[in-house]
Amino acid sequence: MSTLVKTKNVAEVLQVAPKTVQTWVRKYQIPVKTNDRGHYLYDHNAIDRLQTVKSTQMPEENGPVNEREAKPTYEEAEKRMDDILRRLDHLENMIEQKADEVVSFQLLKHRQELDDVQCSLAAMEKNLKDLQVEKIDPERKFECPKKERGKLANMFLFSS
Repeated sequence: MSTLVKTKNVAEVLQVAPKTVQTWVRKYQIPVKTNDRGHYLYDHNAIDRLQTVKSTQMPEENGPVNEREAKPTYEEAEKRMDDILRRLDHLENMIEQKADEVVSFQLLKHRQELDDVQCSLAAMEKNLKDLQVEKIDPERKFECPKKERGKLANMFLFSS
């Protein structure tokens, strides 16, 4: 009897995610056994077929050294770090510039609002002065010539 292996172990051998192994089993209809919970169990033949699938699906990763796992040298890491710091400085400068633009815009809006309030206040002061002048000299406001009333208008005039 051959030993049966779980998906997690097969994924480690193939150096792929367990979900990838399960997807390949369904997609390529690789015969596997399942346990009482429905989990896949792989025999030697199923693992060989999965390795074949991997070699066709991911041919660049079958070499002796996987590029994603290769560690950069100190100089490369330092260069990357400098590049990241330079980008970060650039982003900070852009954020500061944008913040300055927003503050400038807000200041202009507030200045316009203050100018509007100042104009309204000046108009109110003028109206108040006009009212004070009318209170001091009320006859000056209405100096219209008096008209004689017609006889018809006198008939409807009620005296109090």
